[in-house]
Amino acid sequence: MALAVLLVVALAFTVVWRLRPGLVQKVLPGGEKRVVLSRFEVPHLPAAPAPPPPLTEGAGRNLFTFGAPPTPTPDPRPTPTPVPPPPVTPGPPRPTPTPPGVLLPDGRRLPPPPPFSLPYLGWLGPRERPVAVFREGNDVLVVPVGSVVKEKFVVREVGPTAVTIGYLGYPENITTQVPLAR
Repeated sequence: MALAVLLVVALAFTVVWRLRPGLVQKVLPGGEKRVVLSRFEVPHLPAAPAPPPPLTEGAGRNLFTFGAPPTPTPDPRPTPTPVPPPPVTPGPPRPTPTPPGVLLPDGRRLPPPPPFSLPYLGWLGPRERPVAVFREGNDVLVVPVGSVVKEKFVVREVGPTAVTIGYLGYPENITTQVPLAR
């Protein structure tokens, strides 16, 4: 109930506040005060619009005809002179490709060593004499240092993460590191 009364009072205050400029009394030249109310009238508009003014000869414009094209403006830029092509210079010399294989100290060349394809599984035995373990299909090969594998490879060194493989018929410094298989 109190909320309704409060809303009515707020509404009345808003109405008075909005209409206050019309309720203010104006002072007339004789000193008397009088409330001035304005009267507004809406002008009456005719029902039919006025006819358009008549067109005179030559005053119309046809949107479907084209006039003469404009005269092109000359290009104020100077004509560029052609740039001469750069001189042809030979590129850097290409190095002579090294033939594949291993060059021996006496000048002979051996073919490249064959690839080692057996996975290295790890090592066994004491640290002083480790033995390398390889997998060949379903077989397991256990090879000590210095032994020949598959009649082409020699186990040179065995470590916990890799094995060093040498090749039969090649110098001892030609080796391949085979990492531990995953």
